[in-house]
Order: sequence, then structure tokens, then C-alpha cells
Amino acid sequence: MWKRSIQILLIGVILFRCTANEPADLVLKNGKIYTVDENQPLASAVAVKDGKILYVGDDAQLKKYIDDETTVVDLQGKTVTPGFIEGHGHIMGIGYNELELDLLQVSSYEEIVGLVREAVRKAPPGQWIIGRGWHQDKWAVKPDKTIKGFPLHHALSEVSPMNPVFLVHASGHAALANAKAMEIAGVNPLVREGLYDHGGEGGEMLTDASGNPTGLFIERAMTLIKRHIPDRTEETDRQAFELAIQVCLKNGITSFHDAGATREQIEIFKAFKAEDKLKLRLYVMLSGSDPGLLQEWFRKGPEIDTGNLLTIRSIKLHCDGALGSRGAWLLEPYTDRPGFY
Repeated sequence: MWKRSIQILLIGVILFRCTANEPADLVLKNGKIYTVDENQPLASAVAVKDGKILYVGDDAQLKKYIDDETTVVDLQGKTVTPGFIEGHGHIMGIGYNELELDLLQVSSYEEIVGLVREAVRKAPPGQWIIGRGWHQDKWAVKPDKTIKGFPLHHALSEVSPMNPVFLVHASGHAALANAKAMEIAGVNPLVREGLYDHGGEGGEMLTDASGNPTGLFIERAMTLIKRHIPDRTEETDRQAFELAIQVCLKNGITSFHDAGATREQIEIFKAFKAEDKLKLRLYVMLSGSDPGLLQEWFRKGPEIDTGNLLTIRSIKLHCDGALGSRGAWLLEPYTDRPGFY
């Protein structure tokens, strides 16, 4: 069933291949087609062959592009656009949001607690509950009690006494852990708040007025919890990547800039391409947190795909924190954390 707005998966810019009478694989007609071409901004029809456009214009000229093998779709006035390009994202994170708790749209801390409660109901004791996407500044309803703008773990811990929980902030620069996760990590009451030294400054673990951990870990302090989470497997990585591709195409995204891939992820990207499963263009940045990976690519140089399906030629470096997690360095104090830069 055709949706009201149809996004033709042209993958990036529109390519024109002018031919006299070459039949098309696909013809779309009777639509409102945005070409992103200032010389011809709108059209009603498009003919495509082998992933390239043969014709864009009005319906009157379509006959010569149609034969018995051509699929013809009457758009009935619906809209068509070129595919969208995601300029900065994390493709594996999108996939794992499908496998784990997706917290991007939650509007309150209570909603997060409810989602965790439901996940615990389905999980065996001891299984980690992982999620990502919450952002306290986007909540319509704020928790009754917060520490420095962030919620406390107690409501979360009450619904998950036997399951460790680790919920990463939308920025990726902070996370909320429950009591079970902190117990496993050896984070005890009356710990010292402040910068967590893990090969240098760069992390913070928030505590309440009595010195008890609130469950909020910022930047490198997240490592205290993360190192106890079981490693993802190649099987789950492949599943997550396949789901991510589906999510992108469903939303009209046909090109994706992946901001910081690991060695293992790059191998999966290459495998999907070899298996003809890579259904969108992927522009990959190497993760700057792996010096060995960078040195390897420095020696062999960038991989530039002539078909633009898989290109690896950039590096993602983490040089500062994020505003949402209050971890970015500022010249003046945060307005909601006096004295904290």
C-alpha cells in the first residue's frame, strides 16, 4: 500500500542518463516530484533503469520508456523526493536501539522507569537491561528530585532489583545505572564525587548530599559500569546492522555518515557489501579511540568506493564533552550548575 508521501530511493543526488528510447525498470507517474534542480524543481513523472534516472518530466513523454517488463506506479498525486543523507550518526546505535530500549522519544523519567519495568518482566534475573536516547532537557515532566539536573537511580532500582541497568544519554556522553549495576561494578555508598581518573581527567560520578552515588556517570566514569557489560557478539552486531538499514530506508535515508566505527564494525560493513546486503551508501569515519586501527589505515590509505556504496576516509576524534551531559568545557559556568565549567 503506497504511503501518502513516497520517497524514491535514488541514493544521494539524482543522476541523469539521457537515452533515446531505452525502456525503464520503473516508472512513476502522476505525482509531485521534487527534483532539487533549480532549473526543473517539480515534475510529475520519473523513469529509472539500473538505479539511474532516464527521464524526469511530465507524463506525456513516458510512453517510450515503458515496455512489458517495466513496473509502472501511479502515484495519484503523492510526493516523491530524493533520498535523504544523514550527515552525522551512529549506524550500529540505530540498530541496537531496535534490539534494546529506545529512549529517544520518552517525555519523562517515569516513562523510562515503566519501560525498564516491562523489560525486566521479560528478562531472566541477571540479564543486563541496556538502553539509549534519554535527554532530561526534553522531558515534559521533571522528576520531583534531581541532583544537578539529573534524576536519581532509586525508582529505576526498585523495578529492577535483580537486573543490572545501564541507560546511555542521547549524547552518548553520560549514562544512568541502577543499584544492581553499581553493585556489580563495585561502586559503593559514600564514594568520593568528582573527576574519575581513568588515564587522565575526563569523567564524573555524581553523588547526593550524603555522598551516595546517584547512578549518573559522565564521560570516562561510564567505564566503571561499561566494562562489566557482556561484549556484543558478531551475531547481534549483524542483526543490529540489518535492522539499522531497514530503519534508515523506512525513513527515506539512503546515505549515512557513520561517526566512529570500530574494526569489528568495519568488517561487518564489508561483509554486507560483499553479500549484496548493504542497501544504502555508507561513509565511514574510523574511531579515533583505537590508535592501532588508525595506524593500520594510515599505512594503507583511504578506501574510496567508485560506486560510493562503502567509503572509509575520515576519523572521528573525541576532543571534548557534550552540553546535554554538562561535560563540555566552558569559559563561563553552566547556568544550572554554578561554579561548574
